[in-house]
Amino acid sequence: MKKIIYLTCFLAIVCAIAGGALTVVNDMTAPVIESMAIEAEKENLELIYPGADFTEVENTDDTGLILGIYEAAGQGYVYKLQNTGYSSTPFQFLIAFNLDGTVGGYQMLQSSETNGFGARAWEDEYTNTILGLTSSDAFPLLSGATVTSTGVVEAIDAAKAHFNALQGIEYDENAVAEAPALATGNPVALNSDLADYNATVTDEVADGDKTTYTVTAYGFGLLNGQSDYSENVFEVVVNNTDLTIDSIAMTQFGDTAGIGDKIDTPEYFDLFKGATIDSSVDTVTGATFTSNSAIAAAQAALNAAGGQ
Repeated sequence: MKKIIYLTCFLAIVCAIAGGALTVVNDMTAPVIESMAIEAEKENLELIYPGADFTEVENTDDTGLILGIYEAAGQGYVYKLQNTGYSSTPFQFLIAFNLDGTVGGYQMLQSSETNGFGARAWEDEYTNTILGLTSSDAFPLLSGATVTSTGVVEAIDAAKAHFNALQGIEYDENAVAEAPALATGNPVALNSDLADYNATVTDEVADGDKTTYTVTAYGFGLLNGQSDYSENVFEVVVNNTDLTIDSIAMTQFGDTAGIGDKIDTPEYFDLFKGATIDSSVDTVTGATFTSNSAIAAAQAALNAAGGQ
């Protein structure tokens, strides 16, 4: 029995000593590990706060969108964020908030988003918008890059929530930014050669001096031989007295969600009102193929109304 008691006491002493030693080692190595982690990120962090003294901040985020939080002494906080957009490969970027809540920097680290579409979330057009905001503002989406910019804003919202709680800043977390203005340009003549879009009138219904034409037309997917896409379908109402377009609407969307469907707004289809076969209609930036699909459908309806 004495031997058992002795062994028990001996093991307790050994465990206590080992535990104390581990605590000492942990206390010694934790700052080193933190320093090494910051050093690995320092090149990126200094893109926003050059020469700053950085310390890593405890990450209490539960969204999974914040990869790291770093305080730049006397200047602000940098958040390393990650999310997914149109590409299945996650993108990573930094956003920084100065101590007064203004955005101190916005920097892409890695992205596989499509050039001309999602990649625009890192270009000057959108970057300059972000740099003019604060942690109390609602961050806007980017017309023509909705899927990617939605992922960006979701990640920024996570950073905002942490920063504002840290700084005691009150803000409306449910605020929604105004919808971005529809970006249009590059007008296309309705009498252009749009044969590749295979616009076909499948039905027509006359009602007084107007006729409604149902028109199918290829979009991005079918033009590029992708079998998992379908035709876009439009209803085009033509005024028979002067052969002008009264209205146009999309009844079936067969292109890429979040990109081509940017044209499906009253704002865009209003551009067709009063158009004749000799008119031109702008395309939507970032949705050129689907825009041309609608223009080809309008052309087909006008030609049908004119007997061509």
